Amino acid sequence: TIERYGGTVARLMGDGVLAFFGAPVAHEDDPERAVRCGLEMARAIDELGASNGGVGIRIRVGINTGPVVVGMVGTETAHEYTAMGDAVNVAARLQALAPPGGVLITAATHRFVTPLVDARDLGPLELKGKTETVHIFEVVGLKAGATTTRGLSGIRAPMIGRDAQLAQLRQAFQFVRAGRGRVGTVLGEPGLGKSRLLAELRAGIDPSEGRWIEGRCLSYGETIPYHLVIDLVHSMIGVSASADEPEVRGALESHVREYVDAEGEETFAYLGHLLSLQLTPEQRARVSALDFETVKRYVAAFVQLLRGLSARAPVVFVCEDLHWADAASVDVLVQLAPLVADSRVLCVLTSRIERSSRGWRLITGARDMFGDALLEVRLEPLSSDDSRTLVGSLLRIESLPTATRDLILMKAEGNPFFVEEVIRMLIDRGAIVREGDRWTATDRVATVEIPDTLQGLLLARIDRLTPESKRTLRVASVIGRQFGVRILGRLLEAKTE
Repeated sequence: TIERYGGTVARLMGDGVLAFFGAPVAHEDDPERAVRCGLEMARAIDELGASNGGVGIRIRVGINTGPVVVGMVGTETAHEYTAMGDAVNVAARLQALAPPGGVLITAATHRFVTPLVDARDLGPLELKGKTETVHIFEVVGLKAGATTTRGLSGIRAPMIGRDAQLAQLRQAFQFVRAGRGRVGTVLGEPGLGKSRLLAELRAGIDPSEGRWIEGRCLSYGETIPYHLVIDLVHSMIGVSASADEPEVRGALESHVREYVDAEGEETFAYLGHLLSLQLTPEQRARVSALDFETVKRYVAAFVQLLRGLSARAPVVFVCEDLHWADAASVDVLVQLAPLVADSRVLCVLTSRIERSSRGWRLITGARDMFGDALLEVRLEPLSSDDSRTLVGSLLRIESLPTATRDLILMKAEGNPFFVEEVIRMLIDRGAIVREGDRWTATDRVATVEIPDTLQGLLLARIDRLTPESKRTLRVASVIGRQFGVRILGRLLEAKTE
């Protein structure tokens, strides 16, 4: 379970395990991965105890977020890759305090997963070896249907600098309403507004005008077969990923009955098998008899349901974050392109520009099949004027001091997500305070650092670079923020020599 979520098992300590997330490879959502992993392990051990006659096997989980020292520790004959530091010690103290089957997290972790979990605030507690109290939360479980969100809580600014791209997508949908299928890609670096652009497109489509089907890839889902396709099927039948089996079965049965005229039994059997539903002996026999053609049958069943839905109303079919797509889902979806061309379907694929990812095969496949008819939307950083407008909209006041506004713009460099996170950090740390109807900067504004939420994202991007690119980045970081390429080249040559 730990490895599936991208964690590293550092040490086995009797009946305990030390694991950490974020090294040797960082991910932008390591705190979320750790919490999901902890909850899943606690649940699995509880189920194991229940299946063995109620044997009281329980575990306790403690999770903390913070800087640590990682690396090989020991001698040439006995060494291990591990993590050390105060953050590790605090997590160990939490584990000892946790109730059997419980998961305790610090406020440092809670701030990253607040939208995703139901948690009980235990307040500040004294921990052994700590002079100051530590704010603790007990995670009760995941919120139903919750997803990771960006932006400032309680503050929503209008979409800025993306009017032309939104108009392109809306025009493509009008083509689909006229009966001509379209495929579009929305590409851009993290935080440039791919999801926000789709949210604005969806808000402008009345449910009576078309049906919205959306599947989102998980950041840890590359090793989970069919996870994107399963999410799409859930969206097609109108249930959330957290729905229980009776609800999923009922929704699938009603949709197959209403939208699939022929081969309804086979469509239900294969989609039910994909969704891990309990099938009747006859349905199981139908699936197992063609086991070697399972992928083809999944595709056929998927196509039957999607064709039935698009026959009734135009469909917007969205695959988000394809840079995290699993290979099995890509194999299924790459075969849907011919259906899109002949149906009332607007297929929108979003991805970061990561050509080595499995999901990029869908982008290149769409380019090859549709050529000039493919709508490609490439998101770039906001202009200086648009960034200023965004800051003003988020803080809802135009009297923000010019120096403070310029500081935010310098740190964010045109990335809307970075703008929001820098503002969030300034508010949380008291660098910006509201006095009446004005936002004013305090003395703390001069000590601004990169927010923790951005550090994870940036480290994740750096860890995916080639060793040579990493070395170039390290050398460049020593030179400073601005430098000549020739200087960097000379330093790299000197290092090589």
